[in-house]
Amino acid sequence: MRTRIFISRLSAIIMVFLLFLSIDANAQKEKLQTAFIYQVTRLIEWCPEGKEGNFIIGVVGNEPALIAELNALSARRVGSQQIEVKTFSSVGAITKANILFVPDSQFDNIGAIASKASGFCTLIVAEQSSAANKGAGISLVYNTRQSKLEFEINRSYMRRNSFNVNEQLYNLATSIY
Repeated sequence: MRTRIFISRLSAIIMVFLLFLSIDANAQKEKLQTAFIYQVTRLIEWCPEGKEGNFIIGVVGNEPALIAELNALSARRVGSQQIEVKTFSSVGAITKANILFVPDSQFDNIGAIASKASGFCTLIVAEQSSAANKGAGISLVYNTRQSKLEFEINRSYMRRNSFNVNEQLYNLATSIY
């Protein structure tokens, strides 16, 4: 009887511990994504219209953990521009943004998102492997086994959208399209 109670309590403790680990892993992902996005702002020279007004980082869909991390960037600047974070609830709600983050949950809309953002000086960063080959400028994928980010970049997307990209960014990419 005591053994059974001990095992059930131990199981409960282990489950709670694993829950905290998974929460920490997810929080780590958003922190890494935010750090990557900020570093990208420093490694790309934006087209002239992208240097006007606030520097806007937009997120398509409901991603509260990522939005919370990105909001910490609001105290920083990109050149002389103040960083502003916006959330777009749908493709139709998308307006001008320097960087538009497309989470995995919105990837099915990547074609419509790319079409909507085509009139702006916008870098689309998508959270899906090979997204840089399907309409995004950068694919940003979280490797859960190694707890790190990996990314792919589309060189022709960057040229087409008049982004002057530092070679360091290309050198760090896992794939270049």
